[in-house]
Amino acid sequence: MIEETDRVSTARRNILIALILAGITAAVAVVLVAGRGGDSRAAHAGNGDPHAKRAVSNEILNAVDKITLQTPQAELVAKGRELFRSSAVAKSGESCQGCHTDGAANAAIGTTPHDPAILGIDGSFKGVRDPPTLFNVGRTDPYFWIGNVATLNEVAIATIENHFVSQVNKAENAAALTAYLQTIKPPVTDFDRGTMTAAALRGEELFQGKATCVACHGGPDFTDNRKHDTFVPQRPGNTDPGASTLPIPPGLVCPLNPPNATRPLDCTFNTPTLRGLGLAKTAPYMHNGLCMDVSNTVVVCDTLEKVVQFYNTHSSVAPLGLSTGEQADLVAYLKAL
Repeated sequence: MIEETDRVSTARRNILIALILAGITAAVAVVLVAGRGGDSRAAHAGNGDPHAKRAVSNEILNAVDKITLQTPQAELVAKGRELFRSSAVAKSGESCQGCHTDGAANAAIGTTPHDPAILGIDGSFKGVRDPPTLFNVGRTDPYFWIGNVATLNEVAIATIENHFVSQVNKAENAAALTAYLQTIKPPVTDFDRGTMTAAALRGEELFQGKATCVACHGGPDFTDNRKHDTFVPQRPGNTDPGASTLPIPPGLVCPLNPPNATRPLDCTFNTPTLRGLGLAKTAPYMHNGLCMDVSNTVVVCDTLEKVVQFYNTHSSVAPLGLSTGEQADLVAYLKAL
């Protein structure tokens, strides 16, 4: 047991060493906030994300800050937890808990549609997105799949404005939601307990080395707080360019590329945390729940085995040259997180 614990500690130290050598700072937050000035802080929703607003006024942000400072934290957290779980305050059939169950994701929900004709949002984005986990969300800014919102306060305000029935007491509710979100932690896992299996320990070595996962999923929250294009395929008919900074003609989508093809558009998405990934059963994976199999077919990415296979053979970092056994070990490690 002592030998295994030492091995786990050494492996975790190696994560930090790999990050330093790679020049990656896990705490860096790439914030894409457009048009700061006047009396508003813009959280641009150029791709029609229904959670986001184009601008959040300084008045409401200052009100949220004031309430946060003047209200006991326990009181805010309790109220925020109630709001998070309530279907009464949200639009019909909705609640935060419904998609982000206990801070994880609801596998029964799957991916959620974003149809401008229905949602009344910016028509430049039509498609589906996968609800991400909220574990340690206070440290994983910027927010949403395209990283277009800088702070949790702005997330809470956007959630209220787009999903709540009433806008009464908006600042109070936003302060409460933010306080609760900051308390959401991943479940205690074999990774935390130092009780990973031999397969998972081999997977950890692969994660840090041959599989290069640590390059993006490093640090205590297993994210570099950046955006990357990993060649995740798009659904036919979707218009989801992600956080691309390139000019994108209307209706043009990230193409379905064969392995190792050069992508004509930079279709970047936020790097999610991997904490609690296996136990929370947060499938499907990727921003839209899709990946490609060995036959170049677009499939629902509903298992970690499919995730690892995709990165091994079709992603922007492929080919990784992982054997079948090595892929299984890497999956074992992900399930231990």
